Amino acid sequence: MSNLGKIRSDEDPCVRFGKLFAELYYYMGKNILEALGEEKGSQVISAAIKEFGEHRVKNMKEEAEERGLEVKDMKSFYEVRDMPDCGWVYGDEKGEVVQCLFDEVWKKYGELGKKLQKLYCPIDYTIYGGFGFHLERPRCKADGDDTCVFHITRNEL
Repeated sequence: MSNLGKIRSDEDPCVRFGKLFAELYYYMGKNILEALGEEKGSQVISAAIKEFGEHRVKNMKEEAEERGLEVKDMKSFYEVRDMPDCGWVYGDEKGEVVQCLFDEVWKKYGELGKKLQKLYCPIDYTIYGGFGFHLERPRCKADGDDTCVFHITRNEL
């Protein structure tokens, strides 16, 4: 097994913290599903992820306003994006993620890790949508694909 999903003290602190975040989400999700059952637990997790995404959008918009920045394209979006890129590896194709830090952690937990990943990944639609962007993701690691591909366009105003 690769060390990509393991947390090591000598790693970049940003990567280490991202892995800890993914582990926390896994254990919280696992316990929610065990306590509430598959259907209700999945609903609770999905609602929490949507609310978390909306909260992130609110914070990023507040930062943009404080900085006098209008988020109108991906360049300006990335100026206030709250998620660091450490631990992610991008491919040659525009918008392609070949290594996702969270995926590396969650896949070590087998089917349950993948199930929880599928509940987490829709956060991207909430975040991009909150800024007026439309996301299409024809490939996603949560669906078993080798890469995630993000096609992001601006919604018509």
